Amino acid sequence: MTQLWFDLRQFLRHADDTITKATDGPTGVPDAWLVVDIRAERLWFTPANAPRPRSATLTASHRDGPPAQEWPLPYRHPLTEPGSDGECLLHHLRAAAQQGHRWLVVDATLPPTMRTEAAYLTDTVPDSAAWTPAYLTTGDLGPYPGQIAHGYQHNDSVIARFTAETVARIAADASARSLSNPEQPADLLVLRDYGSGVEVLAISTPGTPTGGLARPDEPTAVGLRQFTADADGWYRLADNRWRWRHVAATPPSHTGGGSRSSAPEVFEPDGPDAMRCSVCGATGYDIAYDEVPSMAGHGVDTTIWCRICRCADMFAEEVGWTSRRTIWPPVLVHAAIDASKGTRR
Repeated sequence: MTQLWFDLRQFLRHADDTITKATDGPTGVPDAWLVVDIRAERLWFTPANAPRPRSATLTASHRDGPPAQEWPLPYRHPLTEPGSDGECLLHHLRAAAQQGHRWLVVDATLPPTMRTEAAYLTDTVPDSAAWTPAYLTTGDLGPYPGQIAHGYQHNDSVIARFTAETVARIAADASARSLSNPEQPADLLVLRDYGSGVEVLAISTPGTPTGGLARPDEPTAVGLRQFTADADGWYRLADNRWRWRHVAATPPSHTGGGSRSSAPEVFEPDGPDAMRCSVCGATGYDIAYDEVPSMAGHGVDTTIWCRICRCADMFAEEVGWTSRRTIWPPVLVHAAIDASKGTRR
């Protein structure tokens, strides 16, 4: 069976944009429809019975199963009309996003069925994936600064990537652990610098009962995998033996006025690859991520911000992390009115 995976956050943004343009329906709310073209692997939104799409087209990020070439005309489903449980499709999808789900999955049945999922399972992350700064551990190693691909997992592990400097730290820590327990099997990272780039080898070796660590290039190695830098210069260590877990940031070290730190301060991990606002408690769809090319001339500058309280953690290559906190809940200032003069005082 064919399954189409759509980015749930983009889905909700397009839906909200369509609703603002639609007119009120019988229920007193804007009447909008979801249109899914299974054969073309895309969807869009339109006001009820409108002849043309009124939103941008959203193409499926992933397809599982064969192409659905024999599929009939596009399928239409009411977006804001209450169902048998009294809630509309849009309400259910917003609730799923707030719980950390990142995908809308459309099954090519007759009629199509829809569900949401928190993660797409793969060891190959597309170039369109959103990478967000995070601290990560594997076993008893870490935490290390890196980035995670939101909405993707591999063998119950978040998919993480690291700079060459961080990979060297991980390799040194793994080697030190193996030297302290030579009788135990070891998972090691070996870096080879060719001048034009660094190659990373993930090697699994058996224990050495007589003591001492076996050399990775000797026949005693029982597993090997090669990693090279991606287009951004980061190394994606996605391997069954290196299972990464998203953890809270290490305690920040403040500098200059207390607004700059070495780690995010406002947001904390919430589940395998989601974030939670520590100010207002928002999660899921209410946490947004923006990336722009860095003014430093390399890398990207990242902003994680909350749609509810507008707090933000911002990372710039030149200055590191900075945070913006707002007062929550908001303080309402009631101005007294002089009835005799009709002015505020």
